[in-house]
Amino acid sequence: MQQIFKSVSIALQNIKANPLHTFLSTLGIIIGVASLVAILALGDGLEQTGREQIETTTSIQMMTLTPKTIDVVDDVRVPRDTVYQPGIKEARMVEEQLKQWGYTDLIAQSSRIATYKDSSIAIYIQATLENIPQFTEAEIIGSYFDRDDVENASNKTVLSIPLARKWSDDPEELIGESISFEGSSYEIIGILEEDAQGALALIPLSAYQKNVKNSNAPNMVFKSRKVEDIPAMKSTLEHWLDENYEEGREAFSIFTYEGRVQQLSQGILVFKVVMGAITGISVLVGGIGIMNVLLISVTERTKEIGIRKATGARKKDIVLQFISESVTISMVGCIIGWAVGVLGVFGLVELINRFTDFNFQAGLSLGTVFVVLVVAIMVGVIFGTYPAWKAANLTPVDAIRHE
Repeated sequence: MQQIFKSVSIALQNIKANPLHTFLSTLGIIIGVASLVAILALGDGLEQTGREQIETTTSIQMMTLTPKTIDVVDDVRVPRDTVYQPGIKEARMVEEQLKQWGYTDLIAQSSRIATYKDSSIAIYIQATLENIPQFTEAEIIGSYFDRDDVENASNKTVLSIPLARKWSDDPEELIGESISFEGSSYEIIGILEEDAQGALALIPLSAYQKNVKNSNAPNMVFKSRKVEDIPAMKSTLEHWLDENYEEGREAFSIFTYEGRVQQLSQGILVFKVVMGAITGISVLVGGIGIMNVLLISVTERTKEIGIRKATGARKKDIVLQFISESVTISMVGCIIGWAVGVLGVFGLVELINRFTDFNFQAGLSLGTVFVVLVVAIMVGVIFGTYPAWKAANLTPVDAIRHE
């Protein structure tokens, strides 16, 4: 270890003695590492931005459980003898299992004619538990029905903003009023401020099952807090199905969008690999520059090497010295390249944000630091081996007589 520190010290002294020569020789690796850092950081940032865009514009964090109603036998669709239909009790059990990752709800939907005062229009009815606000993340004027309302089958409803505007220019005025359909009256307790929902009235699932005739069977839906939690949620759900139903997971279909995230990650990986290979050319040129510096160093220090060998230095001591010097020079170049790359990335990100609508951020991860460290060590070892071997094979007599 002491020998390594001594070799590193000698390498730093050589860098100080010939700073311009060393800088020009390591310019290739500086440019290569700077490019590599920029590519990795931009790639990580691009992946994160892509994930955020997908999360906000798609149902990527959603998962749906539906009972199978048919089986395919000999390429023929045959109705199943047994169709399992999870209810509120089962939804509560699953919710307890998955609450660490996200939210669970049970949703059924149908259409009816609804009446408010003297106005009757066709609407969609969505029956749910109390967790829809976490699914939509939309603002609610007033309130949403709670767990007690679901347990007691309360006749309460929350209207979507498009439906509320059909009945009033000021949707808030409808809160406290009532609408009716299927012979039952429902108190309006809130307005869901999300235009995408259409003419929709949301009611507790228990009230739907109690009051709405020929109601559709509900499906269980889930939303994870993070995209990465979907596989864990799916695995836990499948395990719960296996434990609670005779046919287990085979009696249900579980649908997720996680394939989109995998496609995005694969695309970014290809980008990183291709661009990394291109920047690797600069790293290669930098390694050749380092080898050139060390070969010149061997020529300049031939007499010193001969004296060291004559006084008992072994071949491996000489090899270790030059390998250590090579790695040190490579590390110095990589550190400078790292700094240049980081500064360049921040400048480029600012430029991207200035000319686009994205709030783009580069991702400087520990993985990037690790890659740069590995590159520095590999370049130092690979391109320092030949000069080290050449120095170690000098005979003491010839080396001492060298002028």
